[in-house]
Amino acid sequence: MIKDIFTVHTTRPDDIGAVEIVFTSEMEARAYARDRSTDFRVLAASVTRFTIGSLGTRHPVAWFIEGREQSQREPRPGSFYPTDGGPVLRSL
Repeated sequence: MIKDIFTVHTTRPDDIGAVEIVFTSEMEARAYARDRSTDFRVLAASVTRFTIGSLGTRHPVAWFIEGREQSQREPRPGSFYPTDGGPVLRSL
């Protein structure tokens, strides 16, 4: 039985983003997010892990800008970043 899943969502200048796709493999989710972060008008793509059937298990795994993984402590781009709801801390 699948217990953990990995979601990928993107941030764009005019959209705070939503889950685009769900993976059962962290490696596949990271590869998709890395590639997606290079697409036109995508500021960043991130991977989040969830445990099926358990509330409060959301855990940020990784996030990417222009194909490069970013430190979890880096300020997020866009008006709001879906995992923290914080304001813009830097411009790209």
